[in-house]
Amino acid sequence: MKISTKLPIIPLKSIIFTTIVALSTINSTAQDKYPKDYFRNPLDVPITLAGTFGEIRSNHFHTGLDMKTEEREGLIVHAAADGYVSRINVSPYGYGNALYITHPNGYVTVYGHLSRYNDIIQKYVRKKQYEKQRFSIDVYLTATEIPVKKGDTVAYSGSTGGAEGPHLHFEIRDEKTEDPLNPMLFGFTTVDHEAPVIRGFCIYPLNDSSNVNGKHVPLWIPAVRREKEYRPETDSMVKVYGKIGVGVSTYDMGEVGTGHNGPYAQLLTDGGDTVYFSKMDELSFGSIHYVNGHVDYKAYKKESRTIEHSFQTDNDALGIYKKISHRGRIVCTKGQTHHMQYVISDFNGNKTTLPFTLQSEDKIGTIYHDSLPGSIMLHWKKDFDYEYKGMLLHIPEKVVFEDMRFHCSTDTTSLHVYSSVYTIGDKYAPMNNTYTISIKPSAPIPDTLWKKGVVVQIDGKHVSCLGGTFEKGYMVAHPKTFGSFAIMMDNIRPTVEPINIYKNKDMSKSSAIEIKITDNLSGIANYSAFVDGHWILMEFNPKRDMIYYTFDEHVGPGKHHLKLIVVDNVGNTNTYETDFTR
Repeated sequence: MKISTKLPIIPLKSIIFTTIVALSTINSTAQDKYPKDYFRNPLDVPITLAGTFGEIRSNHFHTGLDMKTEEREGLIVHAAADGYVSRINVSPYGYGNALYITHPNGYVTVYGHLSRYNDIIQKYVRKKQYEKQRFSIDVYLTATEIPVKKGDTVAYSGSTGGAEGPHLHFEIRDEKTEDPLNPMLFGFTTVDHEAPVIRGFCIYPLNDSSNVNGKHVPLWIPAVRREKEYRPETDSMVKVYGKIGVGVSTYDMGEVGTGHNGPYAQLLTDGGDTVYFSKMDELSFGSIHYVNGHVDYKAYKKESRTIEHSFQTDNDALGIYKKISHRGRIVCTKGQTHHMQYVISDFNGNKTTLPFTLQSEDKIGTIYHDSLPGSIMLHWKKDFDYEYKGMLLHIPEKVVFEDMRFHCSTDTTSLHVYSSVYTIGDKYAPMNNTYTISIKPSAPIPDTLWKKGVVVQIDGKHVSCLGGTFEKGYMVAHPKTFGSFAIMMDNIRPTVEPINIYKNKDMSKSSAIEIKITDNLSGIANYSAFVDGHWILMEFNPKRDMIYYTFDEHVGPGKHHLKLIVVDNVGNTNTYETDFTR
């Protein structure tokens, strides 16, 4: 019998039934268990989101809401409820200037990327920084040190840390488990009448006997908007056989112009039966890096395309799945027709649908064989130890997401390296944690030079330093991905470039001392600045490679001497000294 290559019309009854299931499932949330009027908006402007809870980010899920601050810094940040400041974290990375407030109802609110704190907290922070003689601090406070009331000004919005622009990162966490919860569950609202957008979907063969359109490779199918729903860009029938998985690329615009945010709920059905259903209600920091197996990691890294799997890999411990049948794997055999449908929803209940059809072949096609010479099996449930031409490898259990073929080779490079270049595994294979690589140099290295050695990862012309320690004749490091690795030496001291200061300069009209510091390979480990022999606080902005000291009571009028010591991660040191007046 000849099978039509045109997409068949899905029965209306099936569509209605699927939609009813989607709506009833999405609306049956756990929202009632959370207090709705306890927390206030931490800003004085209406909430407009630049990022949603559970949104896919590089190597993690987003654990809060990114609230827009009118593209400027300095907006007042209020305590969302009564409580006390329980933690202050100052870092040039991550959340930057961050504040944690513990509340008597068992929740903790977090405020990130702040430009500064209120006067009381700022004075406390400066005191701790001078006590520790460090810019970066992480301090835990007792309930009696800095109490706050709902609505108090606790800080001002900014773009410190890893922020790409001014906004407030806001979280609500469970005090006992420290798990982040979706703040929208607590009654926060936004204006949103826009349904999510579906870019397309991908069909994956999940074992050696599976195929999609006769091939053992994923098939990406763009989606287009047609009237009130999305449809596959092509009407051609997709023929499949064996265990199949599906993934979707989708985003939520929210209010017009608010950017590409993550959706709240994703539902995939097969003939009305739920295959996969996820909701972004809560996350766990213990499993947050499982995001690498939840997405199509190769598409994410190689094409900057976010495709979320609607099936679980073998080593997937995420808690976002509310219902999943057979781990989301669809068995396609015996010539059956699978009427599939996605229903994607935002938190306000706006939804988008995408129906599509998979036609099962009635007999097995070509069986896939990994023909890569010298490859061996790496099992996700077992520790993996491997030795290859002067390189040792240890991959603990549950680092990779599924069993895979593993291969290794050596090569040379025009770069000045002290070992062979080892290319191991597939650089697009996702990982949940680090592993250990130990590399022996290709020629003896003097003991005095070993401390300058680092393991680097080479990707074309790009070299990134992984650091490393010298252990029993090997340089040892802990990568997060597969790829190409070698030993290099860092014999160059950090660079110090004064921006607005020079010998005997009158700084009385300057508000700060600004200096640029960089390093060629291993990276800056630490720096210390002294004026007249006394330590001063120089803040670090890694986005500009700048450190700066804002003049305060520690440097008064008169003639002064500045001494700056910058050290990289292998101990190379550069010292800059100059005189100036105030």
